[in-house]
Amino acid sequence: MLKTSLFLIMKKSKEEIIASFLKDMHAEWVSAIPELTDAFEEIRFVKGEHLTNNWGELYLIAEGIFGKYEKTCPVRYAISGESLMIPYHRHNYQFIALCDCRTYMTTRKQLYTINAKNPKLFPIYASLMDKQQQYLDYRAKLLSLPNPEKYEFVFDKYPNIRQYIKHKELARFMGIGEELLRRMLRERE
Repeated sequence: MLKTSLFLIMKKSKEEIIASFLKDMHAEWVSAIPELTDAFEEIRFVKGEHLTNNWGELYLIAEGIFGKYEKTCPVRYAISGESLMIPYHRHNYQFIALCDCRTYMTTRKQLYTINAKNPKLFPIYASLMDKQQQYLDYRAKLLSLPNPEKYEFVFDKYPNIRQYIKHKELARFMGIGEELLRRMLRERE
């Protein structure tokens, strides 16, 4: 099944992949903003590679998973089908490919240039910003949950996360101790 879905992703065109991210934000984006497809460049990353971390870059993750770390503490995992925005200000974040990944990247400057000529882009950009905030709110919600509820909250969203990171990192992300995580894993296996 996984090989079939990966094969189908590989067969999709750049426009189809970008459409899968944007169609819910603006169903007619291709005809309304035809120049948007050209603003995205395919970039591939190998496991362990860092994103360039240039302020304002926007990555649409077509395949793979990235970790976002504040110094060394995990604060987010970005998976296939999600976007990843590099903050447009000084920050201590690192973005690391946790496996081989394929993305489509554009810059804030490119989006602003398109928006200056075609203001139909603004609602899409605003929606991308809203989604980014939802991704950030996920971790705050996770940390606010009682410990027994954290396991299901994490594994509902990231069912395969254990194959990409160590238990120590997962425990830090969940805001629990390693021993509690081991106990949770034993109880569910």
